[in-house]
Amino acid sequence: MQDIKVKDDILLATLPNVVFDGWTDAAIEAGAIEAGFDASMAVRAFPDGVNDILAHFADYINRRMAAELVDQDLSDKGIGHRLEIAMRVRLAIEAPYREAVRKAMSYYAMPQHAPQGVQVVWKAVDEMWWCCGDDAVDFNYYTKRASLAAVYSATMVYWLNDDSENQEETILFYRRRLIDVVNAVKTRKKIFSKLEDVFCKLGGRQMANGLIKR
Repeated sequence: MQDIKVKDDILLATLPNVVFDGWTDAAIEAGAIEAGFDASMAVRAFPDGVNDILAHFADYINRRMAAELVDQDLSDKGIGHRLEIAMRVRLAIEAPYREAVRKAMSYYAMPQHAPQGVQVVWKAVDEMWWCCGDDAVDFNYYTKRASLAAVYSATMVYWLNDDSENQEETILFYRRRLIDVVNAVKTRKKIFSKLEDVFCKLGGRQMANGLIKR
């Protein structure tokens, strides 16, 4: 826990520097000093430099989002509404760091950093689904997250250039695309339910035939 606090302190002190200096080792070192640590703490906390602190930045946002959603009663809301609330909370948390997010997305847009970017997006949407009460462990687990990942990525790009009050235009953009995800999930549930019925009936018939043969 102490290690996380140290990393959080350095991250938060680094974020203002990123606006001018970008995500660099120098910005992290300056952040460590501004957080009250020795410059060497930057390397100890984030041995892989920019890759490490960006991964921690994403984790920091996920943790804050999860903590805020715990305090909200989502029990009487549909999954689409829950996912919208999760996105609103997430954007509100990231709003003060929009330029840092922009530079992070530019960093991940480079081919050599793309795999890390994919992991960041996957963890973000995974946390959103879990916070919204999804506990699927079957094939739906992957399809839900893959679908939301596409919507989430497009929404973040839209958000970077949205100057509307409280990012309402971004939420409308997200909502329109989220409808397709929710409908797809419902459709898959119906399909899998029907297939399950068919397989159960076929299994029952095979068992009956086996008994008759015996």
